[in-house]
Amino acid sequence: MTLNEIIPATWRKPTYVAYALVGVALGAIATAYGPDNIPEWHAVTTNVVLYIGGAFGLTAAANTIVSRSADSDEAEEVDPDDAEDVPLDEDSEHEDEDLADEEVDDTPVPDDYEPRH
Repeated sequence: MTLNEIIPATWRKPTYVAYALVGVALGAIATAYGPDNIPEWHAVTTNVVLYIGGAFGLTAAANTIVSRSADSDEAEEVDPDDAEDVPLDEDSEHEDEDLADEEVDDTPVPDDYEPRH
């Protein structure tokens, strides 16, 4: 039996949420009783929850996708003075500004307009 079969994908999220809520509840109970007055059942329950957390951690580790980042040693180095770089034309900068001005719509909004969001 693999770790993926122990907790199927459809049950993982609700199970993890329930586990987190139990952990928060146990922490709140411990805080409410204070450090010197924690009942015995709380200590037992906390230990059980910690052991279950180990199984959750192993399941999560088994479902983690490991991939190499772009910062790995095998990444291609980029030279800032690369000879293949093509300089921009001076005229192209002005063409972009002209296109940006043309895309602006100055028509007034109708009186009955209501946004959908």
